[in-house]
Amino acid sequence: MTLRIPPRRFLAATAAVTLASGLAVVEAPAVFAAPGAFPATQGAQAQPSPVTVALGGLPGTVKAGGVPVEFTATLRNTADHRMDVPASSVVIGDTGTGTRQSQLTLQYQSPGGTQWQDARVRATGSGGLWDLDQPGGLHLEAGTEAVYRLRLTVAADAPAGRVTPGFSAVVSDPALPPEQRVSSAIGFSDLVIAPAVTPTTPAPKPAATADVRLDGVPAAFTAGGEAKPFKLVFANTSGKDLRILPAIVFRGATELPSENVRFEFRTAGGAWLEGTPGGNSQHPGWLYLGLRTGDKNADAIALAKGETRTIDVRLSFTADTPAMAQSLAALAGSLPGEGESGSEASSPQADVTIVVAAGSTAAPTPTASATPTPTASRPSTAPVVPVAQTTSVAPSPVADVPRVVAAAAPTPDTRLASTGGGPSSAPMAITGAVAIALGVGTLVVARRRRNA
Repeated sequence: MTLRIPPRRFLAATAAVTLASGLAVVEAPAVFAAPGAFPATQGAQAQPSPVTVALGGLPGTVKAGGVPVEFTATLRNTADHRMDVPASSVVIGDTGTGTRQSQLTLQYQSPGGTQWQDARVRATGSGGLWDLDQPGGLHLEAGTEAVYRLRLTVAADAPAGRVTPGFSAVVSDPALPPEQRVSSAIGFSDLVIAPAVTPTTPAPKPAATADVRLDGVPAAFTAGGEAKPFKLVFANTSGKDLRILPAIVFRGATELPSENVRFEFRTAGGAWLEGTPGGNSQHPGWLYLGLRTGDKNADAIALAKGETRTIDVRLSFTADTPAMAQSLAALAGSLPGEGESGSEASSPQADVTIVVAAGSTAAPTPTASATPTPTASRPSTAPVVPVAQTTSVAPSPVADVPRVVAAAAPTPDTRLASTGGGPSSAPMAITGAVAIALGVGTLVVARRRRNA
């Protein structure tokens, strides 16, 4: 989600731990993005941090119990004046393998330093988190860089699997007013921990996924206006029976709070139920709404081979929702069978605009269109796109996150309605988000929906 002063939250789920640095709290993802610089945004205006962070030198694989792995984190000031960096942190995000802090050791050299120092451990539920001591802070003149050298050691008993090294820096712009000057720069990469002993059993393969699309999404909604209907369509062309967890996701340049959204879906019995808001550590500005029934546990839809399921939904926004542009997509997370890992698929996106009614007092916000990262509707197999391996993870250290376990196929009176199919639009990148948003991993409820 966007940076609040203080703190900023970058939601963690299915393999996530906390990145924390002094003035800001940043939760790291089970990172599904490509390596490289990721300048974080600040405040409701979604302004990028002038400092970028890029990780370099990481190998693709490190062996548990092997030699330490050295890599770097490079901070670059892209502004035309000095930037201050009062605090920095390093995280190793666990993607569901069960990696513990005690199985990881981190050392570092500050920019310009020559002595290796032990990073200061901050307790986490899974993965690892360390603060880097910076007496007096770091000062970056315009156009300059600062390089941290980092050294990671993985214990022999660490579980095999994908983890996510990340670096977070709190940035302060002395040229701005105090209430605007703090932002967070984040960079992260990808690393696979190989077992100390080669396993004798094959690694699980991703579960098959359903084809997903949206039908009849309105192009515009009025804040405070009536709910508008459209459809989610799930088609099982995989050649085998599936159990899926459906959801929708909003993506925009401006964060869309769950409190402003009224999203409902219809069950097979004709009842309308509210969607359950969730979060994604990789995409803090995106809003996920899962289709849940009854007590809002993770209810799986049984989708037979060759079956197409159409779910009626309706969407509206509260009167205090500011004007903005959003991209909307439907998601389907496939629950794994024996010898499989969870996987996910996303529909092509539909662009929608939220407008403010005449005479409304809602403050407008920037509506810059977010450019989606291309993706296929099938789960990605690229090495930088981790797939959730389990259906539960340890609790997040920042928020009291409940464990969520996928339930059995819903009973007849709670099944989602099935009515048909329809056309689709251009693709949208989700890459691993379903495992977080739907309950294939841990569902993180970012906010509590207030009463309508």
